[in-house]
Amino acid sequence: MRTKFGPKTRKELANEAIMRLFNEGYFEEWRIAREISEEISKNIPKYWGKFRPEAVRFALLRNKLPLETRSKDQRLQWRANEGNEGVGSNTDDPK
Repeated sequence: MRTKFGPKTRKELANEAIMRLFNEGYFEEWRIAREISEEISKNIPKYWGKFRPEAVRFALLRNKLPLETRSKDQRLQWRANEGNEGVGSNTDDPK
């Protein structure tokens, strides 16, 4: 967990990178996990290593963005879903 004065965690940086990519229209075309992980890795410092393609699916699910998924040649691909507003924001509402 991030302290008040410390740096952001790797997970927070990855979430911000995914939101930035979505807002910039990066997901207008079908993207595979390797392409997305390379873009996310540009925001993460080198000493943490690269963002793995295996983690992309879970990061996208965590952000709850309106994305379509398809499996082509046994690889998952994602793109923006125009007709859907998504499943909600990335904040946990107190109950």
